Amino acid sequence: MRATPCPSYATQHVKLTIATADTGRLIRAALWGLRRVYRLGFQYKKTGVLLLDLVPAGSVQRSLFLRPDPPERVRLMSIVDQLNARHGRDRVRFAASGLERGWKLKAEFLS
Repeated sequence: MRATPCPSYATQHVKLTIATADTGRLIRAALWGLRRVYRLGFQYKKTGVLLLDLVPAGSVQRSLFLRPDPPERVRLMSIVDQLNARHGRDRVRFAASGLERGWKLKAEFLS
């Protein structure tokens, strides 16, 4: 791998067509954005996902033309949240998030 001579920055905005609390849909959107900016051969130090315009589920502006998340998916996400609340964070998670954390928190600036 070659390292970039100086810091490089890339951003990709992904606008969801309809509000969702479906983790699978959010992962797909994040991966789509990543594929748009990722360049093979560069050493990446960090990355992030920023979620904007979050609103409570009861305050979502509905669309006349687009369907909301199917009730089965809403129920599935609710069950996943309940299981994780009861048994610990990430006990139930999507395979796209990986099995093991292959990175460590960079702590050089922590007090």
